[in-house]
Amino acid sequence: MPRLLPTTSEHLPVLLALRLAPGQENWTHHPAETLPEIAGNPLRQAVTILKNDMPVGLFILSRDERVETYAGQPDAHALTLNGLVLDEQCQGRGVGTAAMRLLPRLVQELYPDVTRALLCIHQTNAAAIHVYQKCGWTVLRERQGKRGRLWVMELRVNS
Repeated sequence: MPRLLPTTSEHLPVLLALRLAPGQENWTHHPAETLPEIAGNPLRQAVTILKNDMPVGLFILSRDERVETYAGQPDAHALTLNGLVLDEQCQGRGVGTAAMRLLPRLVQELYPDVTRALLCIHQTNAAAIHVYQKCGWTVLRERQGKRGRLWVMELRVNS
């Protein structure tokens, strides 16, 4: 069973060595790109996905301007999930699904005032959309992204 933990400096060497599956660079960013962007930013929290106590993935929880962009309006009780990446050897093995099922508990612990999480997903990323829907995410609206049409999805937490 995977675990979710705020990213620590001990996780960094393994996270920076994660491998994206071919073609995924169209849908997400490697941790080498995302981690420097959030360093020292109190509105963004990196979360490590661990399997057997080894880092195998990463995502970012944000309470910044992305909330308004995704929600279409300000929402002080929302956060966004961005940059989810799993090492290619863990994909298709239930690790991402298990991690998303753990997400509400993590959000409750880290952000007790948050009632919903939002994410944007490329409409062509059918496998990821399937995982999110299986874990309770629903489509909220559509928006145009830099690389194509996106679904804004929502997961109710702490309700």
